[in-house]
Amino acid sequence: MTDGHRPGTALHRLVLVRHGKAEVGSADGTDHSRALAPRGAGQAASTAAWLAQQGLGEPDLVLVSSALRTAQTWEAMAPALRPGTVREEPELYDTSSSALVHLVAGTPEEVGVLVVVGHEPVISGAASALAGDGSAGRLAAQVLAGVSTGSAVVLQLDVPWRGLQQGAARLVALHSP
Repeated sequence: MTDGHRPGTALHRLVLVRHGKAEVGSADGTDHSRALAPRGAGQAASTAAWLAQQGLGEPDLVLVSSALRTAQTWEAMAPALRPGTVREEPELYDTSSSALVHLVAGTPEEVGVLVVVGHEPVISGAASALAGDGSAGRLAAQVLAGVSTGSAVVLQLDVPWRGLQQGAARLVALHSP
């Protein structure tokens, strides 16, 4: 291959994180303004520590939904991780799994590890859609059933970001704090 990629090694890694446990309500009554519960901050810190242990502690790019609870999830994760760039992505708040996949497919090719902090059922839906051959069956079934708050799903891609489509990745790990 001319891109220097060796078969059998991941070209990119995508980490999809569901925000931590949130409070039931918000001061202004909107879902967008729901804050992270103390338990959620602990979940986020646990997930960040796990990501660092897995060698994913220095993501090149982090995309965070504009909702308060996702921003606070990232704030709780940040001390354990050293990202290159962090960007609020308003599209992640009210989106679909296919729109998330389309957004990720627009990632610059130099990004090796991308972390997305978002919401259910989009996180599990996108992970399930992307998981193709080589994905661990038990993990795929767990992700298809939905991921719990604070969880991280790790996918490996052997294709360029622009080649991201259904079945193009391998589901390799799921961490539920």
